[in-house]
Amino acid sequence: HRVRLECHPNDADRSGISQLGMIVDKVIGDPFLYNLLFQSQASLNGTSCCIRYLDLKDETNHAVQDHQNISNSVCSASQ
Repeated sequence: HRVRLECHPNDADRSGISQLGMIVDKVIGDPFLYNLLFQSQASLNGTSCCIRYLDLKDETNHAVQDHQNISNSVCSASQ
């Protein structure tokens, strides 16, 4: 399935699409597992794909914000 993330016009970049690093962790997702959708790359209009991260087991006991920061760092480092 494809998911397209759209943001409020005030939060969009100059071309009107969601900005690099946008995270959706509420409303969309599994009600029993922690997951997030992450806009990992800047893109041309209509060509970006979001990535879904799913924590199956949290053995580190990190806060949710730490998981989001780690995901952002890994995606930024691989570009």
